[in-house]
Amino acid sequence: MNHNLLSQLRNLQKTLTLADRRLLVVLEGSASWTLSTAQEALDFLGSRSVLWFSQRVADQAWVLPAHKLNHELGREADHAVFDAYSGLNPDALAALGGNIRGGGLLLLLAPPLAEWKDFHDALREKIAVEPWGRHAVRTDYARRMAWLLQQDPFVCRISEQNGFSMAELPPMDVQQRVPDELGCVTACQRQVVDAVLHVMRGHRKRPLVIQADRGRGKSAAVGIAIRQLLQRGKRIIVTAPRPESTETLRNFANVEQEQSSGSLAFIAPDKLLRSTPAADLLVVDEAAAIAPELLKAMLRHYSRAVFATTVNGYEGTGRGFAVRFQRYLEDTYPGWVKLTLDEPVRWQKNDWLEQSLNRALLLKPVIAETKSEPHDTDQSISECGFSEFHYHDDVKTENQLNQIFELLITAHYRTRPSDLRSMLDGSNVRLFTLTQGDRVNAVAMVAVEGQLEGELAQAIVQGRRRPHGQLLPQTIAVHLGLATVLAQLHWRIVRIAVQPDVQSRGLGSELLRRLVATATEQKVDTIGSVFSGNQAVLAFWQRNHFAPARVGYTREATTGDHSLLVMRGLSSEGTEITRAARTRFAEDFPLLLLDSHRQLAVDLVLTILDSIETRVEYYERDQGDLQRYLSRSTTFENVAPAIWRMLWGRFIKERHWHSADDCRRRLVVMKVLQNHPWEICIDGLGLTGIKQARSLLRQSIAEWTQ
Repeated sequence: MNHNLLSQLRNLQKTLTLADRRLLVVLEGSASWTLSTAQEALDFLGSRSVLWFSQRVADQAWVLPAHKLNHELGREADHAVFDAYSGLNPDALAALGGNIRGGGLLLLLAPPLAEWKDFHDALREKIAVEPWGRHAVRTDYARRMAWLLQQDPFVCRISEQNGFSMAELPPMDVQQRVPDELGCVTACQRQVVDAVLHVMRGHRKRPLVIQADRGRGKSAAVGIAIRQLLQRGKRIIVTAPRPESTETLRNFANVEQEQSSGSLAFIAPDKLLRSTPAADLLVVDEAAAIAPELLKAMLRHYSRAVFATTVNGYEGTGRGFAVRFQRYLEDTYPGWVKLTLDEPVRWQKNDWLEQSLNRALLLKPVIAETKSEPHDTDQSISECGFSEFHYHDDVKTENQLNQIFELLITAHYRTRPSDLRSMLDGSNVRLFTLTQGDRVNAVAMVAVEGQLEGELAQAIVQGRRRPHGQLLPQTIAVHLGLATVLAQLHWRIVRIAVQPDVQSRGLGSELLRRLVATATEQKVDTIGSVFSGNQAVLAFWQRNHFAPARVGYTREATTGDHSLLVMRGLSSEGTEITRAARTRFAEDFPLLLLDSHRQLAVDLVLTILDSIETRVEYYERDQGDLQRYLSRSTTFENVAPAIWRMLWGRFIKERHWHSADDCRRRLVVMKVLQNHPWEICIDGLGLTGIKQARSLLRQSIAEWTQ
């Protein structure tokens, strides 16, 4: 880099330091030139701490590993370097953007932007899906990002061929900050500290929700409040999707043992709900990355709770959290409080780097005003346009992409920046939408799977290979022993989402109907989905003629649910494999409920019962045992096997239990079908004791077997 360029870069950094804001600098050129230029520039600027995302740096460099992106989220750097030649990893780029303090630069090492349409980066291999391979991976993500960066007035470009290019930065106000006596840097932080303390001394069952973008000091503020409570002897439990995501919170909460009579413990969400240890306060960090059903269960056990979440960024979005969980709070906990931290701590408001990354990574999708509004009529649903989305470099397509990604973000609690790249570049990923005018009402993300033959298929069956991106056929082949499914063509619906203001009007079902029709036209054998199972979601799929074919053996830590696979046959071969999978599942389910599926939610079990035909045989003597039990001649324990066989072999099929009281239905599932101890049944159903439970079970079985 010549001296003139270095001087221009130093002047730029001085401007940024005075403004306490950050900027994206794109170094455009060959791989060797961009690396040497970045190193020379950082040396010239006298940088003390630089965080790298690159596979080409010295061993002593501070590097952000691709497999440990969350480990550095709370730390600050003077500058950061993102090496696109090492892989255009959106999660890493989002993570780096939050680590740089005011006055810093994010150096992006990349080919000339004009060449990004043909840029095949190192991440291409990981996106590729067998059997289509790396050559089927698209470059829409890089092409879109280059198009946006070329238009961005707050991006500095330094080219190997053309030198320095930068629009003049506007003058900006700078807000001076001095930490208060507790360590709060902004008024918003102090407000959070006071609110957390009020949760402890105020009325019970008034949860606090704290939302913030990255860099707002959310975790620090909660940690400061926890420190105050620990000094007062309070017992506090912190839960989060990962322990390392709470590092900043715990650092600020740190109190010397001799100064504190309180206790602070981290417990994973699923373990927390299994053990429910006593605590004065529950703090849920990164709550948006935890399933809403788990959050609701936490509220039922802990009367004083704080939920903190990132609205956007590497940790995942909080917008789905805002729509779903906060709607529940409005209905159930009218005294709940929400605080939003707007003012950044690490940099000033209206930061140029933050704005650039928000646009490029869709961390905050910008939805242009649409020309049409939804109408609550069957006619409007049938008139919705159905089409497959393809990306083009134009404003109309960009607006549609913003709507699609915002929809997926709102519907799913674990959406990450990398999902956008999977959507745009995935060799087997397709997007379908229902639209009214230029408004996207519903979207489905589909993965094309199957067509696995030869040695690869054999290796999968033998357990030697598990190629990614082939979830549905591999699950059926490996877990259900139906190897012929590998060669067939499948569509797996990865996500399906409907605009919140038009939900429960049939749009999701309409989108599924059109997807099924399109898949049938394109000679797809089966269509299905794998999701975190709960009763409401399964009921939606069942209404649309999808049947459960497998329930996973373990619970997910952030949902508390088992994964559930549903499918529907389209071709004759697909219908045959679907029937075989359903039969295998129905035959195994009664025994699985006594073991690995014993913890399934009762609502989910009842919903599954509606869609399977079991083949449990019962003996002639079982009828007599059942009658002896119902006439009070014997106890449940003496005839439990007979009752189990009779229910599965006859009475579940007859569906008499549909008319039974809800509590009684649940008791039969828990005690007979899942073989829970009496104590679990009593606690789970709120019964007074063993006498009531035994009496109610006899009445319940009488209803099931009438």
